[in-house]
Amino acid sequence: MQKFLARINLSYPFAESKMQELGGFWTKLLQEIPAVHEPQLSQYRFTFASYVLNAETQMECRQVLSQAWKKVFRDLEGYSEIIVCEQNEDDISSVMKAIYNNFYGVEDYQRLVTEMTAQAPLLTKRNAMDVLRKQSYLLAIDNGCGFTTLLSSLGDYLVKLKVYPNEDEDARRQYLEIELGAETEKGVYSQDDFIEMLQEAANEAKTPYGVIGLDVSYYLEGKKYDELRRFLRRLEHYQASFVFMFRIPFLEKRAFDEVKNLFTDIALLRTIQVPPIADTALMENAWDILNSKGFILNVSILDLMLERVHQEKMDGRFYGFKSIEKIANEMILLKSADYAAKIARGDQADEVNFLAADVKDLVDGKKQQATGYAALKELIGMEDIEAKVREMIAQVKVAMTNEKLDRPCIHMRFTGAPGTGKTTVARIIGQILREEGILRKGGFFEYTGRDLVAEYVGQTAVKTASICRDSYGSVLFIDEAYALYDGDQKTNDFGREALTTLISEMENHRDDMLVVMAGYTDEMDTLMTANPGLRSRMPRILHFPNYSKEQLFEIFMFMVKKHFEYTPELEEEAKRYFMGLSQEYMDSKEFANARFVRNLYERTWSKAALRCSLAGLRDITLAKEDFIAASGEKEFGEKIERRKVLGF
Repeated sequence: MQKFLARINLSYPFAESKMQELGGFWTKLLQEIPAVHEPQLSQYRFTFASYVLNAETQMECRQVLSQAWKKVFRDLEGYSEIIVCEQNEDDISSVMKAIYNNFYGVEDYQRLVTEMTAQAPLLTKRNAMDVLRKQSYLLAIDNGCGFTTLLSSLGDYLVKLKVYPNEDEDARRQYLEIELGAETEKGVYSQDDFIEMLQEAANEAKTPYGVIGLDVSYYLEGKKYDELRRFLRRLEHYQASFVFMFRIPFLEKRAFDEVKNLFTDIALLRTIQVPPIADTALMENAWDILNSKGFILNVSILDLMLERVHQEKMDGRFYGFKSIEKIANEMILLKSADYAAKIARGDQADEVNFLAADVKDLVDGKKQQATGYAALKELIGMEDIEAKVREMIAQVKVAMTNEKLDRPCIHMRFTGAPGTGKTTVARIIGQILREEGILRKGGFFEYTGRDLVAEYVGQTAVKTASICRDSYGSVLFIDEAYALYDGDQKTNDFGREALTTLISEMENHRDDMLVVMAGYTDEMDTLMTANPGLRSRMPRILHFPNYSKEQLFEIFMFMVKKHFEYTPELEEEAKRYFMGLSQEYMDSKEFANARFVRNLYERTWSKAALRCSLAGLRDITLAKEDFIAASGEKEFGEKIERRKVLGF
C-alpha cells in the first residue's frame, strides 16, 4: 500500500458549531479508521485536520475517511471535501505537508498544488516541466489574507517540484512582490519601471527570481482594462523565464470572470480564489500564535476573542491575518500584565494556562448585566419604543410556537436624528432576542452605509455578503443607511450593488439575522425607493423623536449619579444650562441629542479629574466650576440662546 496525506476541510457553519470542542472529535475519527491503514493524526484545528494513512489509491483513502466520518456523525454533512496527495520521503512531500497542515481558508491553492503534484511525473517523463514555468496565476485575495504567504509558498513549491533547470535553482529568490501604481521612493512604480527591471534580470547569467507577485488592483479602479491588456502583452516576452502571480481583490463571480477572461486571452492561466476569511479560520490562526508561545488555551477565551475580532471589523478596515496577529499580541501583553500584577500582590499566578479572566480588558466596554427588558426600561423617554418592541417580540414568539403561522419579518427601520438612542436600542433588542430564543447569538454589528461599499466593481457585493455572514444570529445595524442611495438612478452604482446583496441576505436569513437601517426620516423614505423589495423586507418602523430639554437634563444627571459624587450646585447649574438651550438649535440637524449630553458629561468629569489631580485628591467629586468650565468651551458654549440685554 502507498502512504497518503489527506486533509479534511470542514464547512464553516459546522466548524463554528463545534468550536467549543477544540477539535476533540478528530481523535474519535482517528479511532474509527481501521488499523490496517496505520492511520496517524498529523494536524488538526477548528476547520480542518490532516491524516497520514496507507491505502491502495487516493480514492480508497477518501472512502476510508468518509466511512469513518459517517460512523462518528452518522451522515456525511459537516465536511466540505477531502484532498489527498502521496507522502514520500522527498522534498515535495515535505512542502505538501506544510501546505496541508499550516494554511487556513486557501482551499483553492491547496487543490491547485495537489493537482500539479499529481501532474509532475508525466510532465517530467515527457520533458515538459517548462510548461509549468510558462503558466501564470491570477490570485483573488483581499489585503491581509495571505498574498505574501501564498507567493512565498508557491515559489518554494515550484523549486521543490523541479520546475526550474537544476543549474538555475540555487540562484533564484523564491519570490518578489511588487504593487503596480504604488508609491515608491522614486515615485509611482509603473509598467515601464517593472519592464526595465525584467530586462536587466533577463540579461543576467542566471535568472534572479522565481515567482514574481504583481498586485494589479490599480487597473481595476475605473476599469483600466486596455492599459492592463497592453501590460500583459509586454510581459509575453518574459513568460518563459519568470512565473507571474497577479493579485486582485476577491470579487463576485461576474466581475472576477471579466478580469479572468482578459488574462486568458493572453496568458496560460490558473486561478486561485481566497474568499474573505471566516471567523473560525481567523480564530484558529490566533490560537496557533498563542500556542506557539507555549500557552495552553481554555475555551473560555473563545467568545472574548471573537468579540474582539468583531470590534476590529466595525470600522470597515479589517486586515485579515494581520489584524489577528495584532489581537494575539494584545492578549499576550494583557496576560503578562495580569501575571505581573498578581506576583506583585503576592497572589498565585499561572504563567501557562490562558483564561478569559486573564485578558478581561481585551474588549472595549462592559457587557450588559441587566436583562434586555430592564436595560430598555432604564432608558429615558423610550416608553413608546419599549411598547412596540414588546409587541413585535410577542408576535414572533406566538409564530414560533404555532406551525400554522409564518414567522413575521423582524427587519426594521429606525428613523430620527443622531443621538436619539437608535444604536443603544438596537443593541438592547439584540440582547432581548437572544434571551427570548429568537436569535441564537444576539451579538451587535454596527456599520455605516458607506462601510458596505468597496473600492472596485464586483468587490462591494463580496464585502456586503461578508459583513452579513458575520452577523448571522445577531443584529446588523447600518447607520446613515441612506448613503447607499440618494434618489439618483444614474449614480451610486456601488450603493445599489450593496443594497441588492443586502436584500438577498435579509430574505435568505430572515429568521437568523436582524437588519436595522437607521437615519433621518426623509432620507430613509428615499432609500426605500432604491429597490422594490427593500420596503417590504423592512416593514417595521420605530421613530425616535428628539429629546426635550427636561429629558436632556435628566440624561445628564443619570450619567453623573451612576459614576460620581457631585455637589448640589452642579445639578443647579446643569439644569439652568439645559433649560437655556435654544429650541432652534435643538431642532437643527447638527444637534446630537444624547450624544451632545454624553460629550458634555465626559468633558465635565475630565475637568473635575484635572482639578482633583492638581489638588492632590484621589477621589473625584463633580462641582459647579467643572460644569461651567466644560459648558463654556466653544462646542457647548455657543449652543445657548443668548438674549440681548439692554444696558445703560
